[in-house]
Parts: sequence; C-alpha cells; structure tokens
Amino acid sequence: MARMIALSNQLSIKLARSSVYLAFLIGLLLSSLQMLFDYRDQEILIDQTIEQIMVAGRPPAIRAVSTLDKKLASEVVDGLLKYNFIAQATIRDELSEELAVAIKSFGSSNTQWLTSAFTSTTKTYQTLLEPQGYFSFKPGVMVLKVNMDRALAPFYDRSLMIFLSGLARNFFLSFLLFILFYYVLAKPLKKLAMQFSAVEIGGKTKLSVPQTHKNSELGLLADAANGFITKVEQLVFDQTEVEAALLQSEQRLLSLIDQVPQLILAQDAKGKILFTNNALATFYNTSTEYLQGKTFADIHAHCQEDINELEMLRLSVLHQHQTVQQQEITLTSLSGKKTTFAIQIAMLEDNNLHATLLVASNIDEQKKIQKHIEQLASHDTLTGLPNRLLFNDRLEHAMASRKRDGKLNAILFLDLDHFKNINDSLGHSEGDKLLVYVAKLLLSMVRTNDTVARLGGDEFVILLENLPKDLQQAERATKEIVDKIINRFIEPMNVDEYLHHIGVSIGIVLFPTAEESITDLMRYADMAMYQAKDNGRKQAVLYETGMSALIENQQSMENQLHQALKEQQFEVHFQPQVTKSGTVYGFEALIRWQHPQRGLVYPNEFISILESSGLIMPVSDWLIDHCFQQILDWQQSGFWQEAWHIAINVSPIQFYQERFVQKLAENLKNTGLKGSCFCIEITETVAIKNIEFASARIEEIKTLGMSVALDDFGTGYSSLSYLKDLPIDILKIDRYFIKELSDENNDKSIVEAIIAMAKVLKLLVICEGVETEQQINIASNCGSEYFQGFYYSRPMIADALMPFYGKDKHI
Repeated sequence: MARMIALSNQLSIKLARSSVYLAFLIGLLLSSLQMLFDYRDQEILIDQTIEQIMVAGRPPAIRAVSTLDKKLASEVVDGLLKYNFIAQATIRDELSEELAVAIKSFGSSNTQWLTSAFTSTTKTYQTLLEPQGYFSFKPGVMVLKVNMDRALAPFYDRSLMIFLSGLARNFFLSFLLFILFYYVLAKPLKKLAMQFSAVEIGGKTKLSVPQTHKNSELGLLADAANGFITKVEQLVFDQTEVEAALLQSEQRLLSLIDQVPQLILAQDAKGKILFTNNALATFYNTSTEYLQGKTFADIHAHCQEDINELEMLRLSVLHQHQTVQQQEITLTSLSGKKTTFAIQIAMLEDNNLHATLLVASNIDEQKKIQKHIEQLASHDTLTGLPNRLLFNDRLEHAMASRKRDGKLNAILFLDLDHFKNINDSLGHSEGDKLLVYVAKLLLSMVRTNDTVARLGGDEFVILLENLPKDLQQAERATKEIVDKIINRFIEPMNVDEYLHHIGVSIGIVLFPTAEESITDLMRYADMAMYQAKDNGRKQAVLYETGMSALIENQQSMENQLHQALKEQQFEVHFQPQVTKSGTVYGFEALIRWQHPQRGLVYPNEFISILESSGLIMPVSDWLIDHCFQQILDWQQSGFWQEAWHIAINVSPIQFYQERFVQKLAENLKNTGLKGSCFCIEITETVAIKNIEFASARIEEIKTLGMSVALDDFGTGYSSLSYLKDLPIDILKIDRYFIKELSDENNDKSIVEAIIAMAKVLKLLVICEGVETEQQINIASNCGSEYFQGFYYSRPMIADALMPFYGKDKHI
C-alpha cells in the first residue's frame, strides 16, 4: 500500500516553493537594479531643478546685492524656501556679508536612513551674483542647502510601488506554477506510485499512465517499471531453479566429502557440530547423525586433554577471522589408539552466522618417512657414523659447554693417504669396505664421549671433548690419541682378503682460543691437514696462527682475482641437464677462471676467496649478465629452444644481497627475456641461514617467472623440517650419493627416499654427477627422470654446444 506523503514533501509544493524563492530573488535583483538606475536619474533631475531655481532667483538677488537692498534680499530667500526640499537660502554681498538668510527645519522621516546610505542628508549649491556691466566689482553669492531626503521622496514612493507590484506578481505566478505542477506532475506521479505499490510478483497488474502522458517521461517511467517487474519475476523464477540446483549440488558435495579420507567437521560459534563426514564418524566408531549437535568435547570425553589445543585454535579463528594450521596434533580413538594429524581450521559462513571448518589429515605414515629420512640425513649411510650435520651440532654444543666449564676441546681432521688408488684399482666396493673398517677402527681408538664423523669420501673428523683446561696438558692429551691413530694406520689393514697399506694425514685445532666460528675451526683443521700432506703425509700438524704461507697464498690469489675481473679472464661453461633418453631441457652455467699461467682453474679453488674478499658480488653480476646475453645470442642463431633454461648458481652473499632480485628484474626488462629462461640454484647452507627470509626471497624470484632449485641436497642439513617450508621447484641430489650408487649399498635407499619425498612435495628431481649407465638405471628405478653429469656431456663453452648437439638438440 502506498504511504501518505506530507504536504511539505509533495513535488508540487517543493517546486512552487522553489519558484517563489527564485522569483523573489529575481524580482529583488531586478527591482534593486531599477532603483539604482532611477536613483541616478533622480539625482540628475534634482541638480537640474536646483539649477533652474537658482537661474530664476538670480536677477532679483543681483539687484539686492547691487543696491544692498536687504529687504529685497529677504524676499528672495523667503521665496526660495517655498520649495519643500530647500532647507536654507543665503545671499551674501561682494564682501561676503550676509544680506539675507532663511532657514527651514525638517522632521525625521522613515527614509532618512536610506538617504544616508546613498548620499549625504544635505547638499549645498551656490551661484555668483555678478551685475552686468560692472566687472570691476567683486560679485556676491547665493547659497542653497537642499534636504536630499525630501528631494528623493518622489523617488522612494515610486520605488516602493514598483517593489510591491513585483512581489504581488511573483506570488501570483508561484500560485499558478503550484497548480500547474500539481496537475501535470505530482498527481500523475502519485497515481503511478500507488499503482507500483499494488503490483504483486506473478500477478497481471501492470503500471499505466493517462494517454496524454504516454510519450512523456511518465510514460517512459511506467514502461521502465513494467520492464523491471518482468525482470524481477524472471529472477525469482531463476532463483527457484538455482536453489534447486544448489540443493542438488550440496547433496553431491556432501556425498563427495564422505568419500575423502580426511576428518572433516563444521562447528558453530558455540562449538556445536553442524555436519561431519564418514571418516570422522568412523574414527569415533559412530554415525554422522549421532555427531550432529554435539560439541567436540562431548564426543572426545575419553581424552579431554587432546582437544584443549583444538578448542583454542577454533576460538582464535573465530576472533581473528584467519585460517590457522597446526602441523601436528594427536587425537585418541575410543579404542585408545593415538593418531597424529595435521589440521587446518578456517572460517565458514553458515546462514550469516560465524562457523568454523576443520580438516584433519592423518600424517602418521609421513612422520615415519620423515623420521627415517632425518635419521639418514644425520648419519653416514655407509659407516653409520655421524655426518657433517650431526657433527656440527655436537661441535656447537662443545663450544657452548666450553664457556661454562672452561675445558678445552680439539678437532682432528683426517684424510686417508692414497685412498683414491684403492678405488681405482679394486673398485668402489672394496673402497667402501675399507671405509667401514676405518670407521670401526677410529671408534675403538677414542674415548666414549668423543665423536667420530665422516664428512664424505675418505675424510673423517674427530671431536675430542673435555680436555684439560691447561693448553699444554690439552696438547699432550691430544697428541697421545693422534700418535695412536697414526701408528695404527701405518700398519697394514687386512680387509676382505686384501692387505691395504694406507696412512692418514691429520690436521689438529684446539679451541676455543679466540671467538672462532664452526666454519673457522673446520677451515683451520682442513688447512692443518693439507699442511700435513704437504709435509709428506702420515703425520699430524697442529694449526697455528703463524701459517703465513697459506695466508700469503690466499692474498696472492685475491690479487689475481681482482686482475681476472678487470681483464675478463672468467668464462662460463655450460653442462646440459637431460632426460634419461638424452633430451636436453636446460643447461647449468658453471664459471671457470682462465688463468694466464695456470690455465683453466675450477671454482672450488677460488669461490671461497671471492666471498671472503667481497669480489663475489661483481663476479656474480658478471655471470648473470653473461647468461642473459648468451641466451640472446642463441636466440639470434636459432639454437635456443623455448622450453630450455639456464641454471645459475647463487652464493649466500649474493642471495642475501638487497638488490639481488632487483638486478634480475632489471635484466629481464632490459633484454625482454622471459623469467622461465632461468633457474636460480641455491645450496642448503644458503636456505638454512634464515628460513623465513629465504622463503620470502624465493617467492620474490618466482614472481619474476624464474624457477628455484636446491643444489647438493643430501650432504648438509637435509631435513623435511625446512624443505617443506621452502617454495622451491627443483631438488638436485648431490653427486656423492650418485657416485657411490649401486644395488649393494645404502645410497640407493637414500636416493629412493629423497625422490619419494620430493614427489610428495611436488618437486622435480635432478641426479647430479652421473658417470655410468648403471648409475642412471639405478636412479631411474628409484624414480628419477632427470640427470646431469659426465655420462652425457662435460661442461663446455657456448661455441662448442651447437655442433656438439646437432640439429635435434639430443645427446
């Protein structure tokens, strides 16, 4: 039903009111202009009238002045005051003596304030009284003072009549407009509104207007309203069909949810269950119907402590309106079986009410795999000794303990002498047996609280803890153990019917003597070990700060590297990355140093010096620029394929440098190349330094379209605890696992576990360092599809790639 509209809100009244205001303002403006023009004319008329009066009064006034006839002068001035607007008349002789003066007073009037606004209340006029023929005499003066309020009285009367008549005209016009607006606009609109309010969706009533308004705006409005009503009816019909489809879709969705293995339930703000799936009902050995309307505490009352954390997370989601995830949470079934779940809780709108949706995934099997991998990652699979990761952890613990108890510790860095000869002559299998024998031998020669670890290849390291606080006593205790090891290794070793004659070179570092880091201590021990080899092998060398030869050599190398950068002695070799069949899908860019005297120098000899000297940044920038330009050259020659990429190794310093991503973006912009043409390779050391920053930095790189690979996986911190947090695309298994890969050792299990883990994380896996067909076959059986190594091709300069591959880009 149409509501009543107040009189003041009706359009006709509003339009009439607006017309009155507008007409009044226009009338006031026009009247004011007219009065202004009339006022100017009236002033001129007054001046003319006074001039005529003075002309008429001059002759008698001249005679009075000439004869000094005061009586005549009085008659003249009295006659002048007959004019009702003259306030004073004065006649003076040639000596300015008053012959006669007449004054008339005026009372105040209603228009006096208005006169003061336009002009002064009195105005003075004067004329000279000079007799004809007597030019030698000074003339007299006749002065008239005029009351301007009286002089302007006719003007005021006329203006008032004009203003009142205009006001009456405007009000009459407004009344006519009101009548016109009401019958022409307001009344038809009101009738149309009442028709609109009576319309029912689905009914036959339509809006109509009188014939006279069919082609006017009212007719258009009625047609538009009828069209709107038709669309609303169609929308209502469509909505009915949509609701039916939604109901059917909801039923399908619920059926689908019941098929997934995850536990799913929705809860309202008070924690009551809105719906669940069959997996949850099965876990609690009940039905979904029984669970609806109950709280989680009701169905899990047998182990209340399990759900405290769940309830806190649910409330957090309700309050913060943000999805939360919990990697591990344990729930106990009615039978007492404990299961570990990874859960996710998100907001859910249910009939405009806040609710939460919980999804729990069983990760028991995943945890078993992770535990197995972490065990493999912390121990050497061949010897069972701790690997670098575990050794570094114990070394860090020893350094912290030293600060508390003041006792010294020692690192023994061991390298077997001539071990390579055994691998080359008897094969890796016999070499592995010797390494296992050496591991057991070393364990038997140290104390129970010491740590023996294998770093890789034939390198071992021993951590001696809790040595005496006195430095000399600590050195003696260390020397006793070292001498025992060296003397035992001088003796022949009978392993699997082979008699091996090997020795051992040992580098020793006692710590802490200063604020060394783990990296520094290992480097010192390594330097001392190489000094032992240089001294003739089968001996031990204690690291001393005065080993100036190594430092001088490093300084010399640093100076040469400065010169190499200046003279562009660096070059880039490219090694293909291929599928098992040999199809090329990318290249790894490997920097080399073409030394003027030494020839080709590999990066393991100069990268660390580049990093320590600060040269790593300009050299890295040069490498990036070179790779970009190389792709442009290959594109121009027709060699480059759209699906290929170049993998560029990134040092930790470069990766954490502020402008690194900006440098990549600028190169892409300047060259016009796609980000997919490049893959950025980082090591585990780079990633583990700062997981949060590394993840963010990798995401920045990927926004450029580039992929990111984790290089040398398996030799460092290999662990799901950080790998799952890094948004990488490619995982490269370290060459040490591939080098020793066979069906008879544990490396196959490691490679198989790494590839399985990578597939779970949806990562592409590349096996590095493949050299034999056997390695490729074993790695393929483990699940690997991509390879890189000497079996396919050695790294080579760009000019050698095109003729090497031929036209089909196939090795």
